[in-house]
Amino acid sequence: MANETDKDSFTADLFNYWIPRLAADGVDVNDVLTVRARVTGWADWPATWAEIGDDYRTLAATHLADGYGLSAGEALVRASLAYHCGQVVAFHAPAEKADLQARKVAAFREAAPLLTPPAERLEIPFGDLNLPGFLRVPTGVGAPVACALLVPGLDSTKEDFTTIADMCARRGLASFAFDGPGQGEVRDAAPLADGYEDCILAAFEAIAQRPEIDAARIGTLGRSLGGLYVVRAAAAEPRIAATVVFGGAYDLSDFPNMPELIRDGFRHATGGATEDEAIALMGAATLEDCITQAQTPVLVVHGKRDAIFPWQQATRIVDALPGRATLMMDEDGVHCCHNHAFQYRTAMADWLAKVL
Repeated sequence: MANETDKDSFTADLFNYWIPRLAADGVDVNDVLTVRARVTGWADWPATWAEIGDDYRTLAATHLADGYGLSAGEALVRASLAYHCGQVVAFHAPAEKADLQARKVAAFREAAPLLTPPAERLEIPFGDLNLPGFLRVPTGVGAPVACALLVPGLDSTKEDFTTIADMCARRGLASFAFDGPGQGEVRDAAPLADGYEDCILAAFEAIAQRPEIDAARIGTLGRSLGGLYVVRAAAAEPRIAATVVFGGAYDLSDFPNMPELIRDGFRHATGGATEDEAIALMGAATLEDCITQAQTPVLVVHGKRDAIFPWQQATRIVDALPGRATLMMDEDGVHCCHNHAFQYRTAMADWLAKVL
């Protein structure tokens, strides 16, 4: 009976949050259903996704050998996403998590030059580190162009932004998705800590110097926890021309009520041994001390059914920015409105294209 109960809980989590999220990020729903049929819980999740990723890499090699570069690139993106799916909740298996993270990065690096438009890998100086990211510039658009800095959240990374980067490119916007402290390639060298917004400012400075980018038309889109930090960045840097808060937060006051996997994610990202230590390492993870200094136009997208950052977090942001913030609240939306992804991701891209 315990196994059946565990399976039921796993199924509920999968269908309520993970299928919408993964599908929104470009994962084939058929792959998710394949995983659902094979596994009984999160412990089996990484290895099954690794097999799917390997299958896509094999397919990509065949496409490339046959001269079909576009198909190879698309298969490699799927491989990268599959590896990401496998590692994202693998807190119980750190070696396996690290291996899948590395395979994810490698697959996307192979995909990058095959995408349309191509993704150029950049290394952004940040203190003693270089922050890796991918710049995609639309073709057929007169330079310089506007650009959206795509800021990941707690357990997302630069490789997860392909669907949004594609939407930006189709609207004449460049995009730069990158890993910051606690995320993706950077996590082992620099955990998530107080002052994360400084890496957004470093990315802004680097992208503003690119000849194909209009430095006066650079905006930010922060996903989940990244939504908190793009507002902190806007408060510190008035040259940021527009800000999207995508399922973000005003502060972390709701941490005790977050799902266990999310709390585990905070421990992993910060390196904290306990939940209390993880929160302490986050430092000023709040907008209370800075939000009134943000002068940029702000779009806030949120779902009433968000189980990570309750919808009141979004209204607190909007209420603190009278005349500057616009709220899109979905009554049925889960975290980041993943279950209504097309409606809100296109709306965010359209808004950025208009404001920038």
